Amino acid sequence: MTHRHESRLAAPDSEALWGTFGCERTVLFVARTLTSTARLLEAMDLFRNDFRIRARFTISNGTRFAGGVEQLLHDSGVHDLVPWPKVEELDYDLALSASENVDVDVLTKPVLVLPHGLGFNKYVPDSADGGLRLAGLPPARALRTGRVKLFLSHPEQIAQLGAAAAETRGNTIVVGDPTCDRMLASVPLRARYRALLGTAGRRLVLVASTWSESSLIGSWRTLPHRLLAELPADEYQVALVLHPNVWARYGPADLRVMLADALDAGLRLIPPHRGWHALLVAADQIITDHGSMGLHAAALDKPLLLSSAEPDTVAGSPVAELARIGDRLEPAEGLREQLSRNVAAHAPGRFEAVTSRVFAYRGEATERLRNEVYRHLPLNPPVTEPPLLRAPDPESEYRNVTAFRVSSRRTGDIVVLSRYPAAARPESDNRHLVVEEGEANLRLPERAAVLVRARYTGHEDAWNWTESALNAYPFARLAAAATAAGCVVRTRHGQRATISSSGDAAALGSLAYVLLTSRQFADTTMRLRIGKVVYTASVMVIR
Repeated sequence: MTHRHESRLAAPDSEALWGTFGCERTVLFVARTLTSTARLLEAMDLFRNDFRIRARFTISNGTRFAGGVEQLLHDSGVHDLVPWPKVEELDYDLALSASENVDVDVLTKPVLVLPHGLGFNKYVPDSADGGLRLAGLPPARALRTGRVKLFLSHPEQIAQLGAAAAETRGNTIVVGDPTCDRMLASVPLRARYRALLGTAGRRLVLVASTWSESSLIGSWRTLPHRLLAELPADEYQVALVLHPNVWARYGPADLRVMLADALDAGLRLIPPHRGWHALLVAADQIITDHGSMGLHAAALDKPLLLSSAEPDTVAGSPVAELARIGDRLEPAEGLREQLSRNVAAHAPGRFEAVTSRVFAYRGEATERLRNEVYRHLPLNPPVTEPPLLRAPDPESEYRNVTAFRVSSRRTGDIVVLSRYPAAARPESDNRHLVVEEGEANLRLPERAAVLVRARYTGHEDAWNWTESALNAYPFARLAAAATAAGCVVRTRHGQRATISSSGDAAALGSLAYVLLTSRQFADTTMRLRIGKVVYTASVMVIR
C-alpha cells in the first residue's frame, strides 16, 4: 500500500492524472531577456478563453540581460517555472520564443520565433565568437533542423534574410506586426493616456533609446537633464523610455541614481515592461536613435528627431532609410529651437515610404499570428476573432517638482512666468528661485527668494507658516502659503497681502515677487500667464 501510494505521487506531470481542464496541448514559453519576456507575456493573449491550451514557462541560459526576467514573470502570475535543465524531460507540443537565440539541443520540439524588434536592421555583438551578427536571425544550425520558424512583419524581410542566410528559406512566415496594430488602434485613446500622465496642455517630448554605448542615452547621457533645463516646465513634459537591456544590465536602483536630478526635475521614467506603447501614442514628438521605437513612431506619423547614424545599422534597411530622411538632433544647438523646427517641418505621411517596408497586413496581424500558431500545434483556432487590445495605461516613475527657477516678463496688467526645474538649472542667471516646503534638497530653501507652502492647512496656520518660514530662512524675500481662495503672502519687511486666484501657490508667490521687486506691491488685479493658461489674480494688501 505504501509503495503504491509513493509511486502514484512520483508519476509524470500527466494532464489526465493531475489536471482539471483536460488540456490537449502544452505550449512552452521560452523567456530569455527582459525584452523577449515582455513580448511572450503579450503573446499569451493568443490563447484567450481556450481551455485546450496549457502554458508553461522556462528561462533559457546564456544571456547577459536576464536581470528582472524572473521577477517580471512572477509579477505577471507565472510561478511554476520549468528549470532550464529539466526542459528536455518536459512533455510539450510547441515552443514559443521571442529571442533568436534558440538552443535546439534543449528545445527538441517545433519552435516559433516571435519578433521582439522590427525587422533585421542592425548588427549586434555575438557572444559566441566576439564578432557581430545580424540581430533577430537565429543560428544557421537551428534553422537547418527545419523545426525553427521565424515570424516576420513584412515580405521584404524574406529576401533580406535569404541573402544573409540561405538557411532561412522556407523557414519564415509573414504575419505583420501586432504591436503596431495595437498602437494604431489606440490612437483614439490619446487624450486618456495624456490625462493619466498629467500632460494637460503641455507638449510631451518622448526620449526613446535602445542600448549600447552608441545608443542615444549611451552617447548623450545628460540629454534628459538638458531638455528639462531648456524647456519651460509649464509648456513641456519630458518622458524617457529605455531599452529593457538597459534595465536588465543596471537595474532600477542604479538608474534612479544615474538620473536623480532629471527625476527631481520632473522626468517621467517609463518601466521596461509596461507603458511605452501608450507613451508613443500620447507623445507630441519623439527623440530617438536606431532602435525600433523610431519605426513605431514613424508608423504613428509623429515628428522625429534622430541621433547620429549608428555604424552597425544594416545598409539599405528601413532604419538606415529613416535615419537618412529624418531630422537630425544636433547637440551643439538649442534643443527648444530644434524641437520647434522639427514640429513645424513635419508633414503628415512623411515616413510612409519607410513604414510601408516594415508593416504588412495592418489591422490583421494578431489574427494571422494566432492562426499560424494554432496551425503548428496543430489545432483549429477559436471561432471568434481575437480581440484587438488597446495599449495598456502608462506607468511611470515620477516626482513632483518642488523648486523652480522662474523668469518673468510684464506687459501692462499681464505677467508672463516661465518656470524651469531647479534640479536641472542650479545656476541663478537672473531667475528668482521658488522653493516649496516639501523640497528634498535643503540647500535650495536657504537660497530661495520665495518660500511656498502648496498645501492648505487653514487660514490662520497659513499666516503662521509664512512667519516661521521667513524666520528659518533669512535670505528669502517673501513666503506664500496656499488658502482655499489662492494664497497669503508675507514679505521680509512685514508687508502682508492676500491673492485670490485659481493659480497655484508657487505661481502666485512669483507674482508677489514681481510686484515687490518692481515696487508695486499694492492692491491690484493682474493677469498671470503660465504656459498656455491665463489666470486672473486679485491682490489685496493688508494694512
